[in-house]
Amino acid sequence: MVTLWVPVLDSSLNSLHTKESTRIVVTSLGDVPRDLSDLDPKFVIIWSCLLACVISAWLVDRLLMWAWATVCLGIAVLASLINMVAEPPSLMWDGQDESGRWIGGMEVASPAAGAALWAIGSMALIVAGICGLIGERQQSPDRFRPRIRRWLVVSSPISPISPSSPSSPSNPGRFVVRQHRTLAGSAARLLPLLSMAAWIVMIWVPIMENTASDVKGVTLTSLGLNTTDLVDMSPGILLAWSAVILCAATGLTMDPPAWWSAVVVAFGVGLYLMLDWILANPPSVRWRGETSSGESVNATVSGFPAAGVNFWALGSFMLIAAGISGFIAQRQRRRLFR
Repeated sequence: MVTLWVPVLDSSLNSLHTKESTRIVVTSLGDVPRDLSDLDPKFVIIWSCLLACVISAWLVDRLLMWAWATVCLGIAVLASLINMVAEPPSLMWDGQDESGRWIGGMEVASPAAGAALWAIGSMALIVAGICGLIGERQQSPDRFRPRIRRWLVVSSPISPISPSSPSSPSNPGRFVVRQHRTLAGSAARLLPLLSMAAWIVMIWVPIMENTASDVKGVTLTSLGLNTTDLVDMSPGILLAWSAVILCAATGLTMDPPAWWSAVVVAFGVGLYLMLDWILANPPSVRWRGETSSGESVNATVSGFPAAGVNFWALGSFMLIAAGISGFIAQRQRRRLFR
């Protein structure tokens, strides 16, 4: 967060920089943007992964999978910094001085104080993952700490107990443990997976489409507008994918607290509002051409709702239903143990 204001790369630190030249500044959001639409998708991915890492650290019961993912994230973030320093952004510029003479040059960004903070953050992620692996190994394999929200402890005092039974008097304090799952709890885990499946289907089933022109058409999928490469994905599409994947992974790998259900509902509502915005502001492209007689023509091609709209809406409603199911499951567990 500090590198939002402290530059990672800054061309003003380079000896080639002059007061007439254009300054290049790179922060943790990429080249200093004028609008959110100018955000670099690569930096949006890093931010999404960092936020997911921080949030999941407070949710997971076992750190093994989290630790490995954190180590890989730290290495990837550090590698991205090394790549930026090795291939810094640059630009050619020209202009006029006070005397009206043409001048020009080249600007190259150099590492700034933010690069050191970036490196420290990357190393902190790697160390955190290693500490998680060490902590998991130090824990005794037969240590059991029952949690009311996850486990149902069942003991039968009237049933015959053999001396070798785990709950026999020779082994006091041991119980027969069974995991208690309700229909609402299962729905809270499975519905985010179906929502992610809907997003995967929309890679091939367009959300908005218009192929009326033989010259250029409009096709919007869950990977972006007329995309053939991942780098074409807009920040909004990346955020939608991050939310869906995070909800699906959380439901499978951990037993989140009650407030996480509210987050899932908020994600579902946000994605549905995003769909409404897309429908209200359909993507469009303007093209120019010539008729057979050489006359110049131009037109604007706008996208129209396609089958993918239904999948998007269905995926959003599934997330909302998953969050509501999580609330119901939490209430049922409290009532059961009461």
